[in-house]
Amino acid sequence: MRTRVAAVALTVLTAACAAIPLRVPDGPSRPLAASDAVTIFVQASSVCRGVRTLTAEIGLSGRVGSRKLRGRVLAGFERSGSLRLEAPAPFGAPVFILAARANRSVIWFPRDKRVLRDAAVADVLEAMTGMRWQPDELLALLTGCLVSDPQVEATDARRFESSWVAMPLSGGAEAFIRSERQRWRIVGGRGPGGGGDRATPSWAVAYDEFAAGFPGRVRVSQAPTTDVTFRVSQLEANVAIDPAAFALTVPPDAVPMSLDELRQMGPLADRGPER
Repeated sequence: MRTRVAAVALTVLTAACAAIPLRVPDGPSRPLAASDAVTIFVQASSVCRGVRTLTAEIGLSGRVGSRKLRGRVLAGFERSGSLRLEAPAPFGAPVFILAARANRSVIWFPRDKRVLRDAAVADVLEAMTGMRWQPDELLALLTGCLVSDPQVEATDARRFESSWVAMPLSGGAEAFIRSERQRWRIVGGRGPGGGGDRATPSWAVAYDEFAAGFPGRVRVSQAPTTDVTFRVSQLEANVAIDPAAFALTVPPDAVPMSLDELRQMGPLADRGPER
């Protein structure tokens, strides 16, 4: 981006109707000592919990309802609600630029000279991807921490007969942790349904293709029909980002647009031929 953001039985974890390919334990388990649970979670989340800023290239593909998604963005995050997403075009001006501070955003389409100002980031991301996130939540999801402030409920953790641990988190999320090469790693999780009901998850995520402790592929499913894969590359954590990356100057003749118009535009829709 041009401003530096330049042996147990196994079951498939699902979020309502949308399946996600994370095979998690569904066999005998036993309670895990709280002290052991804390130790495991601290190790498993040490890389993602330490992220204050992040730059990366993110490719996404999948489906939200009847709409297929496909796109590539250059992304920059800074904790406390700052985000920049820029969708490059093969040549010329970007398809769009989204800049946000304190969870408020401006999204600018230079080719169409359209702008949506002072919109909640969660509203904009939902209009484009079908999933509602704040910047810090999306940062946590993409870096492998599931939620922005993961706090383990250690007394409810349980260990399975394989090298798996199920770790409830405050707020109703649940992390699935596995021992790989003598190191604990979060390999997936799920978030609660209505009223914090863990038994009926509203979203689920699977992590794989790890490099330097970060997942290279993040597959998210959200009820009822969302299934989106993010491929994260060129990742740099905790690098200085110019504050100007999170601000955007838009020409005064830009034509205002609404959230509904953004949703109808579908800037991340896959308009290629069906395969």
